[in-house]
Order: sequence, then C-alpha cells, then structure tokens
Amino acid sequence: MDFLDTPTVLVVSAVFNAMAALAWLLLAQVFHIAPTAGRLMAAAHLTRILSQGCGDCLTGWPARLGQALSEYGTLASIALLLLALRRMLRSRRRPQDIVRLTVLGAAGMTAGFIAGSGPLPHLVGATAIAALAVLAAREVVRGVARQLSRTVTAFMAVPFFALAAVSVLNVLELATSPDRHLIGSALPPPWRAVLWFLLSAAITLSFMSLMIWRLITRIQQLMRNDALTGTLNRRAFGQALAEHQALLLRGHGFAIVMMDIDHFKRVNDQHGHAAGDAALQHAVRLWRAELRDVDVLGRLGGEEFCALLPLGDGAGIAAATLAAERLRAALAAAPLAWQGRSLPLTASFGVALPQPRDATGGAGLASADAQVYRAKAAGRNRVCVAAPPGRANGITVAAEAP
Repeated sequence: MDFLDTPTVLVVSAVFNAMAALAWLLLAQVFHIAPTAGRLMAAAHLTRILSQGCGDCLTGWPARLGQALSEYGTLASIALLLLALRRMLRSRRRPQDIVRLTVLGAAGMTAGFIAGSGPLPHLVGATAIAALAVLAAREVVRGVARQLSRTVTAFMAVPFFALAAVSVLNVLELATSPDRHLIGSALPPPWRAVLWFLLSAAITLSFMSLMIWRLITRIQQLMRNDALTGTLNRRAFGQALAEHQALLLRGHGFAIVMMDIDHFKRVNDQHGHAAGDAALQHAVRLWRAELRDVDVLGRLGGEEFCALLPLGDGAGIAAATLAAERLRAALAAAPLAWQGRSLPLTASFGVALPQPRDATGGAGLASADAQVYRAKAAGRNRVCVAAPPGRANGITVAAEAP
C-alpha cells in the first residue's frame, strides 16, 4: 500500500470516529433513540481515536506508553461496543462476562508491561478482543435471527466475526513469530491501520442497521399495540383472530374469551380518568400473569378485552372455561391501590369456540360477546359459556356475588 501512509489513514479514521461519536450522541441526547446504547457507542468511538496512536506527540515519553495506550484503548473500545450491542438488542444478560473478560485482558497486559515482555501485552489484548468479538457476533445472531432473514442476520454479524478472525490471526502471528511485533513503534504499519479502519466502519454500519431495525420494530409495535395497556389493538387483534381461524382448518383449535370490566364508568366518574387508566393497566398485568406465552390478549375498545387461547390435543371448551375462571378470580382477588384507597375490580367473561368456516372469526367473537352480556345480566363477576353444538342455551360455569 505505497499509495497510503499511516498518518493519513489515522487522520481519516479519527475524523470518521469523531463524526460517528457525534451522530450517536445526537441520536441519544437530542432524539432519545436508544440513549444508553448511543452513549456507549459514542464512548467506544472516542476511545478508538485515543487508541490509534498520535505519531510524535509522545516523543520523550517512555517507549511503552504508546503501546499501552493503544492496547488498553482498543480493548476498552471493543468492550464498550459489546455493551452497546446488548443494550441495542435489549438483551437480558448481565454484563459480568464482558467485565470479566475486559478485566482479565487488562490485568494480563499490565503483567506483561511490568515484566518487560515484548509481545505479551499485545498477545493478551488480542486474545481478549477475539473473545469479546465472538460474544458480540453471538449476541447479533441470537438477537435478530428469529425475526430477520439469514442474509440480513449474516450481514449484521459478519463484521464481528471478521474482528474475531483478525484477532485470532494476530494471536497466532504473535505466538509463532513474536519478533515481528515492533514494541517501540509509535504507529502501526499502513495495512494494519487500513484494516482496523475498515473493521471499525463495518461495525458502525452494522450498528446503524440494528438501529434502523429497532426503529422499524418500534413503529410496528406502535401500530399493533394499544398505547395504554400494551395489548394488541383492535386491528392487530382482528389479524391475529383471522390467523387463528386459518390454523383452525389445519386442526389447531382455540377458544375465544371475552372480558369486560364491571362498572368501569363508575371508576371514571368517581375517581377520574387517571384511575380508569390505572384500572385497565392493573387488570392487564393480572391477566398476563395468568395467560401463557402462546395466548393472545387484545383490547377491543374501552374496558373490553379479548383473549385467544390455543387448545392442545384433547382440550376443549372446559379447559378454556377454567382459564377464564382463573382470570376472573385473579382480578376479583386483587383490588387496585389508588391514592391510598383500595378499589375493588371485577369483570364479566364470555367463552366461546370459533366456527370452522368463519374466515374472520366474527361469528365466534359475537358468540363470546353475547356470553358477556349474559354474565352482566346474571349479576356480573362471572363466566358464561356459549352452548356447545346441539344445545340451545349457554351455561354459567362460575358465579360470585359482585
């Protein structure tokens, strides 16, 4: 690379990292988009600038100081990148493994500097960076593989795999030919500076792709979910119902459970709309604790909700009725704590099975809704079940005094 010199590459890299740090800070501080991840990314880019070396600025200082700044800075920047990645992907894993690898790497480098070993600090640092890069690649695959295509997942993960591969090759080179590492060199060779710049740019591009994916996911969530309770909104619930109806034709049964909070208008009138909102959120929290991951909960409007409960082999209306009774009992047993008061809440439930030839599921939904009206008329706070085929009237499975 005779047409490139290291100082020029480092200047370009420094400008790129400075602009990237500024962009991440703007996203985090001004637009409040992934603020924690954005600040970590900005710190990673700034640390990367400090780790690239500064030419003759350390003239007169100990020869190992430049190497120490480069080794510690590079390790810190990769650790910050991995922390930002986990925040971007909303990983629930604790950062102990990242901290442990970073501390071990820094301790090993420090021991090498103290012992006066030439290639050891760089060898330890490259090993720690390789391990962190592998963790980063795994986080990407785990975080997006189920939601994006293999091609897009590979595009996002390749820069981290490349960083791991380069670090491993660096470890092998140092282990087999330690004399090639120039300890006193203030600047890296041009090809190494270019390689690190390309890796840094590729990783930044991967992060931007993750950011765009997160924004798209958030927009989709806002379009599908009720803003107050987080359940599916009416439109998204209708789509889920139609999907369940299609699965019904393939032998995957489900039940429809409609629920309507009793005397909800009284809560709004006596305690205000803020109390009403809190009551809706309280009910949803309790119901979600009783529902399974495969169950679908949606808000149809006001205080009216509906759940779709997939039925396993051999399960029928009785299993759905028991599930509805658990939902009823959970709400009745847990009053809402509001401004020092205890507000009792109950709901009326209607259970029905869908009709196989009903593409939109409207008939099953209407049947469950009719059972809610029956429960209201019978005194509220109870579960009513639609009549099975061959019976004219529905049945009341559970009843409690309101």
